[in-house]
Amino acid sequence: MIDAINRLERKAFKSFWNDGLLDVMLGMMLLVLGVSWWQDVAVLGAVFPAVCVSMWAPLRKRLIEPRMGFVEFSEGRELKARTFRFGLAGFFAATMLLGILVFSLWGSDIMPKPAEWIAGFPLLLLAIPAALFSAFTQCRRFAVYALLMLLAGIEVVILDWQPHVGMLASGAVILLSGSVILARFMINHRAARDANP
Repeated sequence: MIDAINRLERKAFKSFWNDGLLDVMLGMMLLVLGVSWWQDVAVLGAVFPAVCVSMWAPLRKRLIEPRMGFVEFSEGRELKARTFRFGLAGFFAATMLLGILVFSLWGSDIMPKPAEWIAGFPLLLLAIPAALFSAFTQCRRFAVYALLMLLAGIEVVILDWQPHVGMLASGAVILLSGSVILARFMINHRAARDANP
């Protein structure tokens, strides 16, 4: 009986991420990061991801939960989710501190000039959390997104492009994919108030 409940919870947790909303937000974040890098508007690239993260729960509550309901997971699953969130926040904080350190040393004689591969580094840093998220949620498409970002980073290095090109390209693909998934979800799952003609 407990095994059946655990299997049901795993299946519910996996399907929790199949609405496409997070995909849309990830694609939008990549596009805005690319535009902010391209136009040299660093504040936009710093603020927009935080806005997206804070808007995900209210948008989910407004768009997804009326169609699918709300699932309360077990304490063990919630603990894993909290641990993952803290780990991800720690990863981004460490990345930010590393970025500040590199930026502060960039103009000095201490820091050597960047190698040719450095243009692909931002996409690698974005691909790592997507791969970790895929492993955590068992949603394979986030592994595909991570691979896409990694390949875009490699392409940026090979073709000697600026990092924003890879961000814009991978962001557009992820946004398109997420939009299709979200549109299918909205069509196939009518909200409770829309279900009665």
